[in-house]
Amino acid sequence: MRIRDEYPQDFYIELKGLSPDFVGRISIYKDGTKYNLEIDIVQNESGKIYSHVKSLFGETDPRDAIDSSVQILKTFLDSKVQ
Repeated sequence: MRIRDEYPQDFYIELKGLSPDFVGRISIYKDGTKYNLEIDIVQNESGKIYSHVKSLFGETDPRDAIDSSVQILKTFLDSKVQ
């Protein structure tokens, strides 16, 4: 995964074992020297939000914030499966 210097950016995560109609999406926005992120499950074709998972604000490192977002998405999905 490569982070560019252009914002906003979207990263898509395949949701293995779930419907191929949905993907995880992490959107990252730059606000001065901080980063804000939106974590969602979206429809694969239209990009329409199916479920909003969480928002993160004021993160200082974009790569660490994306890694944390992936873990948050995984935890969210694990809680829904049980």
